[in-house]
Amino acid sequence: MMLSSSRAAARLGVSLFSRLPVRLLEPPVVPYSGSTGPVAAHSALPATVQTAQEKWIKRFESENIPEPQTSITNIIAHVLQLDGPGDVGKHQNSSLNEMQMAKIEELCECRLARMPIQYIIREWDFRDLTLKMAPPVFIPRPETEELVELILQQMDTGEESSFLEIGCGSGAISLSILKHAPKASAIAIDQSRLACELTQENANSTGLADRLRIFRHKVIDDLPDALAGQKFDMIVSNPPYVPSVLLPTLDPEVKIYEDLRALDGGNDGLTVIKAILRVAGKHLAKDGVLWLEVDSTHPPVIEKFLTKHGELMGLRFLASYKDLFHKDRFVEIVKL
Repeated sequence: MMLSSSRAAARLGVSLFSRLPVRLLEPPVVPYSGSTGPVAAHSALPATVQTAQEKWIKRFESENIPEPQTSITNIIAHVLQLDGPGDVGKHQNSSLNEMQMAKIEELCECRLARMPIQYIIREWDFRDLTLKMAPPVFIPRPETEELVELILQQMDTGEESSFLEIGCGSGAISLSILKHAPKASAIAIDQSRLACELTQENANSTGLADRLRIFRHKVIDDLPDALAGQKFDMIVSNPPYVPSVLLPTLDPEVKIYEDLRALDGGNDGLTVIKAILRVAGKHLAKDGVLWLEVDSTHPPVIEKFLTKHGELMGLRFLASYKDLFHKDRFVEIVKL
């Protein structure tokens, strides 16, 4: 099913399977100074937004960097502190001073090293939230925005409810749901300390921290002891689901910069998913719902698994839904 597009998807087009690097460059961002800045001394042509954009598009294309135009557009918007990449077109003839040119060069070198643009500019839009990004924490994709849209369409956002997110990463899913469900409360868990810290930072910056508790925990068979016996109206997860054997085939942005634990789903890609099913069987309230984002080959496998074992777990496969690429991507499971 097709759902509404997002600002994040617009920034990178429809592809967003890219990730991050090891060294982080943090010179101060130079505020946009209009057309009065000095021209970079090393350039024979006036240093303008347009010339910088054209130069780096050609360079990125020559080095086979994915999405060359969106990469440089986001970098320029970041350096000039514009409201967004859509504003770059309004400043094509604006001059760039030497510090701005140097900063653009520096960040473009990171992109040449296949660092994902999200880590280069240190933030990204997820639905209507702007979230901080930091390596190696998993970068949310446009497909995950569709998962949130599905959930909100079927959730009574005006009622009190509680939900659990397993594998929170940057906190994108939990925070987006909390923003649109003002009476909901959430618990988010992740095995990564950096992910938990980034989720907390994003919760603080979005003003949603008072309704979110975060635990560092690796889900194997159950939740942290502090949550023993707790029941939730909903559990949601975008878990690791890439088969281990396929990890070396991923894009450089992913395998160089991403925390592969957020991607590695074991031999068949289902190791973590089956652990989540066990947790859901214990911690979903009656008629509660488990939402999963999975590989497109997984929905029939999960349905078959629950047909065989679901009654013992108290779970029933309800439906699968397609993503914007028309691939089965999202699974809905109910607690009996």
